[in-house]
Amino acid sequence: MSLVEVKDLKFKYQTEELFNNVSFRVLNNDHIVILGENGSGKSTFMKILSLNLSPDKGSVLWLNNTTFSYLDQQLTVKEDLSIEDYLLSTYKSLFDLEKKMNEYYNLAALNPDRMDKYLSYADSISQELDKADFYTIDAKIKNVLAGLGLLDYDLNTKLKILSSGTRAKVYLAKILLDTPDVILLDEPTNFLDEAHVLYLISYLKSYKKSFVVISHDIAFVRPIATVIYELKNKELIRYNMDYDHYLIESKIREDNYKKAYENQQAFIKKTTEFINKNIVRATTTKRAQSRRKMLEKIKILEKPTNSDIMNISFPFSSNLGQDVLKITDLSIGYNNKIILDNINLLIEHNKKVVILGRNGVGKSTFLKTILGLIPQIKGEYKWTDASVINYYAQEEKYNRVTPINYLRYYYPTKTDGELRTILAKVGIKGDLAIKKMTELSGGQQTKVRLALMSMKKSNILVLDEPTNHLDVSSKASLYEAIDDFPGSVILVTHEDDFYEGLVDLVINFE
Repeated sequence: MSLVEVKDLKFKYQTEELFNNVSFRVLNNDHIVILGENGSGKSTFMKILSLNLSPDKGSVLWLNNTTFSYLDQQLTVKEDLSIEDYLLSTYKSLFDLEKKMNEYYNLAALNPDRMDKYLSYADSISQELDKADFYTIDAKIKNVLAGLGLLDYDLNTKLKILSSGTRAKVYLAKILLDTPDVILLDEPTNFLDEAHVLYLISYLKSYKKSFVVISHDIAFVRPIATVIYELKNKELIRYNMDYDHYLIESKIREDNYKKAYENQQAFIKKTTEFINKNIVRATTTKRAQSRRKMLEKIKILEKPTNSDIMNISFPFSSNLGQDVLKITDLSIGYNNKIILDNINLLIEHNKKVVILGRNGVGKSTFLKTILGLIPQIKGEYKWTDASVINYYAQEEKYNRVTPINYLRYYYPTKTDGELRTILAKVGIKGDLAIKKMTELSGGQQTKVRLALMSMKKSNILVLDEPTNHLDVSSKASLYEAIDDFPGSVILVTHEDDFYEGLVDLVINFE
């Protein structure tokens, strides 16, 4: 029996149709991963599946009393809560029962003549709490916090004070503690370090219920998926198999689809020519009308989507001196609170460096400090005088700007045509170039920002988690662009399969 079933789903964003009569289902113990290119509509589909967005047509039917929890790319919750209060809210109903049980114990003590009755009520609740593993709640929370690297945080810390990556981990921790019938996760590894990705893999592999995950991280997808849904040509195709077998079957299906499309187009062309030629002739008009009716009943196949390979490069300005960046006894943090102390580092000419470390350790703070965006607490850093830095920040807030206006803010003399050409190279074409940035997918937003970087000549790239949200082919293009860049690179990433073979030096912040 399906826990949730989607039938004949259609959804159009402005003039762009994302889904064409899509069907989808989640069965008991389904471990599903949804794959698709950036902008294909995966996150939109997940919003519809989680009832956060209504389709234009079709139905999303959840089985009665089926529970689900949803973690999306831009989750927002009440951030005035502490970590502890937020996580314990998972068990509110059980704490309410405990409170009721204690009330019965008090009543029993105050009313000896009715003691047996109240003790019976209390005992009944106690058995219910035992059955729900109420007395292991602290151990469960500690286990999940340890798995996601949150044990070192003061549980009284307000969510709003946490970094975005740490806050997202807390949201994920609550979902894992909820153990709903269906977990819905959109790009959960974007904010996880390698050790925590491994924990999540282990958790999901052993999960006794169902989940639906969107991810471009193949090292994460491969061990967890038992069902693959591929979003392509405005359809969702179900593959009841693991990732490696899916790759084989998907290629066969893709080749067959292309042949079917070409054959259908040839048939439509030939039939249309016959109709146009014979519709006005008295002797052949009935045959022409018959074929016209036949064409009207044919289900027209969508034109196969061609993967738009992101074509990007970072223009080089000029050579650097031998010592590009020298850091001496640097301490960094916020409000005079040190989070990393006594950093000493020398980055030399044309070296590519990756900075690793758990979320919240201070990687982004380090980059912001050496870029002069926030002050250091003590110590010093010195860039070579010839340095021209091109910076990709991990997070950026967008106003109501379109991709074209986003680029024009930095390059006001460029024409619409010139800016569209630059955006098209990274796959932002047509109406995408005039959508609001906030309405693009996470991968499309990343591509717009990388397009901006491709317009600036520099000799130093500083990249803070640039692969977040990018699909596999786009990551490969970015890898090549960084590899081809003749200057120095400072990279922060949690994806070891991205930086391996790319960098000359690995620095681990602990």
